[in-house]
Amino acid sequence: MVLVWDQLSDVENWVKQRYIVLAREFGNKPFRLEDVEKVLKKAGIETGNVKELLSILRKKGLLEVEKDPEDFRRSIYRLLFVEKSVSPTRDKLFRSLKAGADLIRGGVDYKVLLLFLFYKALSDKWNALVEKFIAKGHTKTHAYLLANTNYYFLYDENEQKLLTWHEVTKSRETIAELANALTKIARLNEKLVDLEKLVEILGFKGFISEDNLHTIESIIQIFNSLDFSEIPYDVIGDAYMWIMNYFAPQKAKEGENYTPIEIVKLVVSLLDIEIDEEKGEVDVLDPALGSGSMLIVSRDYVKEKYGKESEDVLMLYGQERNEIMGVIAKMNLILHDIKNYEIFIGDSLANPRFSQCDYVVANPPWNQDYNVNELIENPKVKRIYMQFTSTLPPKKSMDWAWVQLMLYFARKKVGIILDSGALFRGGSEKRIREAIVKRDLLEAVVLLPEKLFYNTNAPGIIMIFNKNKPKERRGKILFINASQEFEKHPEVKKLNRLGEENIRKIVKAYQEFKNIEGFAKVVSIEEIAKNDYNLNVTLYVVPVEEEEKINISEEFEELKKIEKERDEVKAKLEGYISGVIQALGG
Repeated sequence: MVLVWDQLSDVENWVKQRYIVLAREFGNKPFRLEDVEKVLKKAGIETGNVKELLSILRKKGLLEVEKDPEDFRRSIYRLLFVEKSVSPTRDKLFRSLKAGADLIRGGVDYKVLLLFLFYKALSDKWNALVEKFIAKGHTKTHAYLLANTNYYFLYDENEQKLLTWHEVTKSRETIAELANALTKIARLNEKLVDLEKLVEILGFKGFISEDNLHTIESIIQIFNSLDFSEIPYDVIGDAYMWIMNYFAPQKAKEGENYTPIEIVKLVVSLLDIEIDEEKGEVDVLDPALGSGSMLIVSRDYVKEKYGKESEDVLMLYGQERNEIMGVIAKMNLILHDIKNYEIFIGDSLANPRFSQCDYVVANPPWNQDYNVNELIENPKVKRIYMQFTSTLPPKKSMDWAWVQLMLYFARKKVGIILDSGALFRGGSEKRIREAIVKRDLLEAVVLLPEKLFYNTNAPGIIMIFNKNKPKERRGKILFINASQEFEKHPEVKKLNRLGEENIRKIVKAYQEFKNIEGFAKVVSIEEIAKNDYNLNVTLYVVPVEEEEKINISEEFEELKKIEKERDEVKAKLEGYISGVIQALGG
């Protein structure tokens, strides 16, 4: 039995909750009005207006009604279902996920929804492999073993027990085993070992309780209506990122940052990742990994540029301080079918666990407070932050510490997103900035529009550093003022976003590296030195304000019309005053 969630996408949660209860109790069996009241009371749910509930379900095409043959004054009801789960379109997938998101909003950590999506998708892909092996003549048990070997272990060979989504969620009794099943899967699969940590940190065992059972069953029914076996990995991965994006405004208030995907695409396009011709390979690093979107978009960029076979020569590295986000990032990479990656957990500033890579890209925490003395306690780490100057970054902002870290580990280029204050603040930041500019490592600075990020209205910046500048770009820096390049966000009223045309315009300006009035300017390092190494984009590029076009003929006609109206009012006023004077005997 699979519920029809498309019809329920725009109804209130109380309807969905009661629909789940009725579906579990009656299935396709007929029932009467009083039966509904009994079932809801038995489940501990307020009956409310049962007639209104049934009316809503009928209007949504989820309930059929016919006259009781024994008493024509009464009705008999029957719930409607779809026969099996289907491979959804992208729109249907996102609508279903929104239904799940609305069920947990405000009460449950959104990462639970990510975990459910991951588990269901993994199970559907595994089941599809099993069916293929059975179709080739293998026994069911042998097909399980082959699917384990060719994909992930979702069959416990020692206990001869299935650990798939459908097996674990088939009844109320087995749902209680969700957390244990995920823990078992984590222990059977080396690449999924972090699932156990995620289950533990989320308090998943505690979440699967009688109090939350209606919510859990509702979410399970939503995922049961979706068959992920034939859905491309990139679409599943996009669905995973959609969930994070959907909850981003809410989580930003709680201090959790998420870089809008449009900004990620822009910085990766500016980085213009290329496969090394001599080595025949390329590697990319994100030392402030977050959800892993920088690495995923980097893979997509290389794949589009060089073809699918390029995935074999691309290696992705990331490090994340927050252990739980590190697990989320790994799941994100897996759902995007990315195999060549290595993720480290730890503080990249004080304990970088990665090696040099061709390209380094990140959106690190802006203006991060930090005990800078930790950066010089380890001689190996000290070299990173003393490579340009003996000055350490200020403890109230690690912006230029991140720049130095990324330059230290980059063989070719760096793309970093920061707060615009990094361009002009004084003190030790200014001294580090000056030293890096003098080394001719900075290639371009892009000023972004305001209100792009969920956690701040401030306009961010993108800086592109290049250790191998082309000859014609040496001694110069390109400034791009993209502060006006935005469109209104379609879902979050107070936000803007970068549209595809905006991104193309910025990337084209970077590629052409020439002056564009009011938008881009190539500036020599000598001129920057005269400005005391202030890199504030508006110091070099000011958007051209559109002059109001005046139609002289129309304006003159409007002026004559106003003068005529003035004369008419004046004449009326004079007549009124004259009448008053006469009335007073003047």
